[in-house]
Amino acid sequence: MMRQNRSLKFWNLRIAILCLCAWYGFMLTSNAQWDMETKKNSQDSKTDFKNMSPSTLTNPTITNTSVQNAPPLEGSVDPDAYFVGPSDLISVNIWTSPQLVFPLTVTPEGTLIIPTVGEIHVADLTLSEVKKKVIAEIKKKYLSGNPTVTLLSPRQIIVTVTGAVRYPGKYILYATDRVDNAITLANKKQKDVIPETKDINLGKEIRKDIATQFDESYQTRRNIRVTRHTGEIVRADILQYYSTRDSRWNPFLREGDEVFVPRIDPKKSVFGVYGGVNVQGTFELAEGDNFLSAIELAYGFTSRAITDSIIVYRYDTDTGQQVFTSYNFNQVKLGAQKNFLLLPGDRIIVKELPDIREDYHVFVEGEVRYPGNYPITKGNTKLSHVIAWAGGFTEYAALHAAEVVHNPLSSTEQQFDRILSLRGSGIAEDTTYYAIESQVRANHATVSVNFVDLFEKKDTTKDVVLQNGDWIRIPTIQKTVYVFGQVALPGNVTFMRGEKYKYYINKAGGYTDNARSGDAMVIKCGSRQWLSPSETKIEEGDYIWVPKDPVRPGTYYWNIVGQTASIISVAVSIVLITIQLKK
Repeated sequence: MMRQNRSLKFWNLRIAILCLCAWYGFMLTSNAQWDMETKKNSQDSKTDFKNMSPSTLTNPTITNTSVQNAPPLEGSVDPDAYFVGPSDLISVNIWTSPQLVFPLTVTPEGTLIIPTVGEIHVADLTLSEVKKKVIAEIKKKYLSGNPTVTLLSPRQIIVTVTGAVRYPGKYILYATDRVDNAITLANKKQKDVIPETKDINLGKEIRKDIATQFDESYQTRRNIRVTRHTGEIVRADILQYYSTRDSRWNPFLREGDEVFVPRIDPKKSVFGVYGGVNVQGTFELAEGDNFLSAIELAYGFTSRAITDSIIVYRYDTDTGQQVFTSYNFNQVKLGAQKNFLLLPGDRIIVKELPDIREDYHVFVEGEVRYPGNYPITKGNTKLSHVIAWAGGFTEYAALHAAEVVHNPLSSTEQQFDRILSLRGSGIAEDTTYYAIESQVRANHATVSVNFVDLFEKKDTTKDVVLQNGDWIRIPTIQKTVYVFGQVALPGNVTFMRGEKYKYYINKAGGYTDNARSGDAMVIKCGSRQWLSPSETKIEEGDYIWVPKDPVRPGTYYWNIVGQTASIISVAVSIVLITIQLKK
């Protein structure tokens, strides 16, 4: 009995070994036959796989040609969102020894022909579904190896764009393009537009007429209708896609799609979002828009937004009045407050916290130890603080001529100020003088501050609060007085403290023969005021102006004599008439 059991085990082992050898021989034969077919096809095929027929796309080596010719992409293709169609270039790989690599083109009938595997229908399936289906079919034929399926190059498709676009028609795009790409192409002239009419010239005239009347503000960006070749209708919302990056609002295009862009009235069926949002303004109202989606459409809140008291203004058609309601964004998001649908004309106001941390600064130049820009706090930093930060004055600082100047008015503000001044009723001389002073103020608006009293006499009541952009100018001591006009030697004269204006005129060579000596004026260094010598004392840097006695022709004096004689004769006549009336 023992001997019989051993014999049975021996024969079972021999049978198992024979089966294993038979299976191994079959696999070697199959792989050899496959290898011979692929080598033969590789010798007859070209490297440009896009131009091959499906029956010849069995080259076991792949070049980078198809990848290099692929269109630019916004990112990697999502296999769950990309639908396979005719002319897609797909690589089927079986990782055996040797490896088997087959770049295959989807046929016009929507099938993929895999050598020794067969024909597989792949059209209108997502790339993920195609991968699962092809791998399952390969595994039915080959028990060893790890098959993979990869999209090498997306196909070109033809899409029709109609409606409120500049150039409606058929456009050639890629299957990785989205709805917004088609609309962009239809709004600018393209050389690859397929004319809708046999008369190309007539078609151009029609498109030119449409382009002339086209206004992009009347083009919807939120209610775009995409009709698939299967009859399915999809709504595209470009603005919602840009704000949320949700692909369902801007889907991939497929061959035969018709993109219809409705015309809208930009002043109607809109709502507004203002205040503490990143993109504020009016938005076209779309179906399903609500409070939360409106905030998304405005790209969310700014860092200073107050989200617990957002005001929604709505027009009440019954009372004809504006009513407003306060909403807490977090409570609406959590469901504690209702997320309501928007109506045309609704306005959402998001309040913001004030931000005083702006770049407020002033500029100090001249005779200080550390000139340059210095930061200030709005409404708080004083002139004495900035001078201390700048290290104080040098020994050459001319404090009597120092000044603080505000930012000049913009050209628009100057124009408006000039128009306002015309509303006055002053006489011509006053209006002219006012215009000059206004122009000086607009370009060089000085602050009334006495540097000598503030810094030398320590009178803190003369301190001033600085504004953003103020220019603090500390000029250099000149130690001269400039004398010009009708003097013999005009120029700078060394300053002598306590001397009168005549001292400087004498140092400048005295008056000329044409000088009007009684009308000499002192022009102050800092304010450029014209003062009589009796009204001020001479300081370093001042100017002394001696005007010229005008030379007039003799007729000028004869006219004066004639006018005087006329006045006298009239006065005499009045006196005589008065005397006669008293008699």
